[in-house]
Amino acid sequence: MSDDVDTAEVTGPDDDAADDALMAELRALASRHDPVPVEAIAAARSAIAWRTMDAELAELTGDSSVEPELAGVRGPGTPTLLTFEATDLTVEVEVVVQPDGSRRLLGQLVPAGPGMLEVRHRGGTVTAAADEVGRFAADAVAPGPVSLRCRLGESVVETDWCLV
Repeated sequence: MSDDVDTAEVTGPDDDAADDALMAELRALASRHDPVPVEAIAAARSAIAWRTMDAELAELTGDSSVEPELAGVRGPGTPTLLTFEATDLTVEVEVVVQPDGSRRLLGQLVPAGPGMLEVRHRGGTVTAAADEVGRFAADAVAPGPVSLRCRLGESVVETDWCLV
């Protein structure tokens, strides 16, 4: 058993004001010496602006570029394979880097069926049609954050944002 006395200080209004002043000074220093990149701000605004409340979110469940079991199999120049899953739809995407640095997305909707896709990226939006077996292709996609919006009849599914 110890006879130690609890020496925790009680904070008051003066301490809160000092904390606020310190935080304001730290914010000013950070914005001057390490500002947030313009691309990061644009991507964040884009993600919020594009999100639709009535669309189901398809989560990224597979990314071959980060799966350790494929590290020895995949070499440079090999396409990245992405899998997004929602309740009633899986979107499989192959990302191929083009000679000009842009990306070509080749994909498959499961279950198969026709639909329209919007590939949203930092360069804008690319529209692609999925054929009767669910295949689609989108060219001239800028590298960086990408999200797909899939319209299948009345159903709308949006994928997570990921880097391509």
